[in-house]
Amino acid sequence: MSVIVKMEHVTKQFGGLTAVNDFSGEIEKNAIVGLIGPNGAGKTTLFNMIANYYHPTSGKIYFKDQDITEARTEDMARMGLARTFQVTKPFGDMTVLQNIMVGAFLHTTNARQVEQKAREVAGLVGMTCDLDMIANNTTTVDKKKLEIARALAVGPELILLDEVMAGCNPQEKLELVDTCRKVRDAGVTILIIEHDIKTIMSLCDKIYILHRGEKLVEGTPEQVANDKRAISAYLGEDFDNAEN
Repeated sequence: MSVIVKMEHVTKQFGGLTAVNDFSGEIEKNAIVGLIGPNGAGKTTLFNMIANYYHPTSGKIYFKDQDITEARTEDMARMGLARTFQVTKPFGDMTVLQNIMVGAFLHTTNARQVEQKAREVAGLVGMTCDLDMIANNTTTVDKKKLEIARALAVGPELILLDEVMAGCNPQEKLELVDTCRKVRDAGVTILIIEHDIKTIMSLCDKIYILHRGEKLVEGTPEQVANDKRAISAYLGEDFDNAEN
């Protein structure tokens, strides 16, 4: 399987604090890769370095074999990378369709093509709401799907999902798991930060666990679930007993 993102000895320091220390890893194309760990482990910092919201203090990051370590944030969408945010922030006084269309204008100014793209993306993520509804009036799960749809509208090859399932009930999480799989099946690679361990275990092809800014464990869900370091540092004995 080809690699879409490669990180080599990536470190990020904020003054005297080392948020991420000497992280190396790969994201394979057309995979769903999970990034988990306790609060303060460095997940969001690593996420933001891939998206170029932060530049590493040292190390290299490659996207599609291109060095993006010092790339500009505003260039990432055109390069094929998009992201969502944990707190959904739609353009509240615009319709759902108009929200999605905003991203699609990146590649064309043809309004008809943009609207067609937006409707295709809405269908892909399984939005059940009226696309002419004002975005602020949609349900929690449709706001989450709208956040994904807006990112997909720019036509990315890689999408970074930041706790997209936070605040959702179990049924809504199942909907979003199905949405993520459809997005992957459409050819978009996914990197996801998530705290719901059972959800992430069922969804991902590969998982990284960060602990105190360092990579603790890397592997398939099965490998991670059976790793004593992961159980001790993050998953907990209750998870181990439940799995067994």
